[in-house]
Parts: sequence; structure tokens; C-alpha cells
Amino acid sequence: MLATLNTAKQFMGIPDDDKSQDPLIIAALKAASASIEREVNRSFEYKQYQQTLDGSGTQFLRLRNFPIQSVSMLKLNGHEQAQESYVIETENGMLFRRTGWPSGTRSIEVEYMAGYILPSDEMDAESATLPENISLACILYAQMLMRTPGVTSERVGDISVNYKDDGDGLPAAVKALIRL
Repeated sequence: MLATLNTAKQFMGIPDDDKSQDPLIIAALKAASASIEREVNRSFEYKQYQQTLDGSGTQFLRLRNFPIQSVSMLKLNGHEQAQESYVIETENGMLFRRTGWPSGTRSIEVEYMAGYILPSDEMDAESATLPENISLACILYAQMLMRTPGVTSERVGDISVNYKDDGDGLPAAVKALIRL
């Protein structure tokens, strides 16, 4: 999930010891997380990813998930490439190759580590590296999913937002928070 139960309860003004809504909040956070990842067409979780891509012939190759931490395997037309033949542009999810990437359908295979450490309520969990705006967007959308039908105004902490349900996916406030 892109936000923790404890943080969501704080923003929603629900006391820590009130467990009555926990299953509903967790379900809403999971749904909001999935919707946000679908909207941006990427996963935020730090893990290994595999992609097979069409070559564009340009010097830059965009990978779906970022920030990229490392590339463990890169094949061009079935031939493994030395790590010195390209540069990882960590934050924007790009690989740069001075000689350009080959053109062709499914000509590039890559395995790489990418993403952020997601927030966790576990005691010994690593510190989250996910940008706070993504977590806030998740909480905001989860709260919207939980609200009573017909309600058009919400308050999360110091932020007050009116929602318009236009059927076009995520609310504008959530889209603004996840814009990268």
C-alpha cells in the first residue's frame, strides 16, 4: 500500500485505539493504491522488474518503473550488454546509450531494481522513501472511496477539497498530487 493504516487514521481524525474501521480503511487504501499505480502506469514498490521493450533507435530508453537502482541484465537482440555500454539515469527511469538503442519490436530485454521503500506500520520496517505527495494522494482517495454517497466536501488534515464525480477516474486533487 502507498500509505499506512496509522497515517491514514491520523489524517482522518480517527483515534489509534479505535479499530472499528480498520478493515474498511485498509481495503480503501489498497484500492486507492492500485488505482494510483494504474493511473501512472507504474509500480512504486522497490523490487526487481523485467521488461521487454521495442527499440526506438534513439539514445534514451524509458523503463516503466523508477527510480532505477541498478540493472542486472540488459540484452539487445538476444545479446547481453556490458554495463559500461549505457548510463542509468536513476530518477527519471531512463537508460542512455551514446550509440542509440536498436530499432525493432521486442528487441530489448532488461531486468532491473527500481522503486521506493513503501511506508509500513511494522516496528522494524525500513524508513519509507516514497514521496509524501504519493502517500497523501492515496489517503485522500481512500477517504473519498469511504465517504457517504452525495458528500462533495472532504477534509484531510489541513487540506479541504471538494470532489466532483465525473466518472473520469481519479479526482483532480489526487491527479495533481501524483503528477511527476
